[in-house]
Amino acid sequence: MRFSRSLARAAALATALCAGATSVTLPAAHAQSSQYIDGLGRPTDYTVARVHEFADSPLVPEPAANALRTAVSFYAGTGEIGGPPLPDDAPPFTQFLWPTVSSNCIGPGLHSTASAIAIPGPTRTPAPGAVPGQTTFVFTALGTSAAAEQQGLMQVYWINLNTFSTGVTSLDNNLINPSGPATLSGTANTGHGQVLAVVNGGVRTTDNVCNFAPTVATFSVR
Repeated sequence: MRFSRSLARAAALATALCAGATSVTLPAAHAQSSQYIDGLGRPTDYTVARVHEFADSPLVPEPAANALRTAVSFYAGTGEIGGPPLPDDAPPFTQFLWPTVSSNCIGPGLHSTASAIAIPGPTRTPAPGAVPGQTTFVFTALGTSAAAEQQGLMQVYWINLNTFSTGVTSLDNNLINPSGPATLSGTANTGHGQVLAVVNGGVRTTDNVCNFAPTVATFSVR
């Protein structure tokens, strides 16, 4: 899937300098005030308006569009920087901005909370791994049974904000946590640069199909 260059540029205005909010590998931003960001690295009103224009495009699915709107509002309101600690031997990763929930996924009245991470290459784990210029995405639905062999419902919509290349990457069962919880992954040819990604869709477990609301991340592929 390819978004138009003008739409990708609109997304770039909103997020190119907001990546530090979810990255566990980038240092605190020392932003320089401009038309697009203020002195704390937060998007200006002009940038917020441009990202809403991008989200309003018919090319962007409504759940993903709503996630973009929520993300830019979060960035505009806080400009905070942080993330979970990393084990010493873990590959650098970026956690998606907020966890997501699927109602009645585990059973009647039992909801699954899921999280997603992005791991820029080079890395051999988690499967299927990534070479330089690629990114592996991993989505885990906590409390669920194992992932079914056949998937096809969960996608990551991504935009490289430096090259304006775009894509949709399916997340599949690559035998991560084979006994559960259901964990899906996939590798995208994002290229090097700043990337904005939205994960959206459903997970097939051995006993259910769970649909999750979208969540967002921005990260650097070096």
